[in-house]
Amino acid sequence: MPKKTIKPKKTKKSCVYDDPRSVFCRPSTWIVAVLALALFVIYGISMYGFKTLGKRTSLEAAELKTFGHIAKTYIKDMEFEVSDQPTIKEATGYGVSDEDGVLYITFDFAVYPTSGTSYSSLEDLNPRHGIIYFQYDAERDTYGHAFSYHDDASYHPDGTYVKF
Repeated sequence: MPKKTIKPKKTKKSCVYDDPRSVFCRPSTWIVAVLALALFVIYGISMYGFKTLGKRTSLEAAELKTFGHIAKTYIKDMEFEVSDQPTIKEATGYGVSDEDGVLYITFDFAVYPTSGTSYSSLEDLNPRHGIIYFQYDAERDTYGHAFSYHDDASYHPDGTYVKF
């Protein structure tokens, strides 16, 4: 009978776990390496996020300080008359309405006193209270404004409000 030729079996190279030179062949080593790499990536991303958030926060604080000054100046300098008589105006606060997300500025106003009448503050002139709303007009790609008047000096729409 013909002899069968026996092919030698190819042996796969495998790691020997008892061999100290094969530390990198252990599954636990690779798991630890992958977890360590993931930790470094997450740490780097979070540090970048904190730095970005810190810059944004300081910028927003500066914008709010500037906006308070601009709002007071805008109210003081706007042309606003009652029965064709000039008025004295003073901004009292600003906010954003929860109802429609519109920015508004609250202010007190009174008719400018006639000559000979003295006053030391706006409170001496029995002021009225108003709100000016600024809303985006998509049709004209600009902002428009509207006024409302209230008897209650503490009235303002629900939402975020900052009092001067």
